[in-house]
Amino acid sequence: MTSSNAGAPGSPVYCSGPMFSIGDKREQHGIAKALEAAGFTTYLPQRDGIEVGKVMQLVNHPILEGWIADKVMLQVRKWVFALDMYQLLERCQSLVFNLDGRTPDDGSVVETSAAFTAGKPIVIYKTSPITMLAGADNPMVEGLSTSWSYVEDVKSVAAALTTLMGTASKQTYKYAGPANVTALMAEGKEVWDVLELLRHMPKDTPDDWAKWILAIGEELAGGDKGKRFDRGKAPAAQAQT
Repeated sequence: MTSSNAGAPGSPVYCSGPMFSIGDKREQHGIAKALEAAGFTTYLPQRDGIEVGKVMQLVNHPILEGWIADKVMLQVRKWVFALDMYQLLERCQSLVFNLDGRTPDDGSVVETSAAFTAGKPIVIYKTSPITMLAGADNPMVEGLSTSWSYVEDVKSVAAALTTLMGTASKQTYKYAGPANVTALMAEGKEVWDVLELLRHMPKDTPDDWAKWILAIGEELAGGDKGKRFDRGKAPAAQAQT
């Protein structure tokens, strides 16, 4: 990961896939490292973003008490959604979707669909022979690759993406979404800027993680600042006279 878009065409690459088990994280890390070895920069959510599962394990941590427990922990999921949508729709220029497993990871399917809608080149990686429809996957998932094909070797992911970038339109494309999506992307960029500001903080222990989340909360949710993440709430009903 780098804070700029420097790197091979298609950088940064969004590495989409499950990140719940140790095996999941190891496989995602391996895909990112293979891309980086080929000159791409990457965005790996478990490393560069906010890992929701790890944060939720801190709910009862003594450091996270008072307003931080009430406000920040409730806001984390909104921050993650905004951050990832900013990465998918604006900052990252391509995506690698890890489709391995018994069923596709639902969050990763949403991520890949968002990147597809934004016109980002997509490579799908899969080694598992498990399929849904007699040797084929759900066409609404498989079609996201645009080529209707998968890469079956981590070492071949970078080459597949390089080839895809070579056939992609040379014209710079910038996604322009409706007002609500544009606002979401701006929120996500703000979350990203805060993470970059706090990149120096260690995250080796639960105490480190708690202090990191606390620092993010102070930047994003202090006072009334967190209210901008409360999109789409219905207005309070007026009392009838």
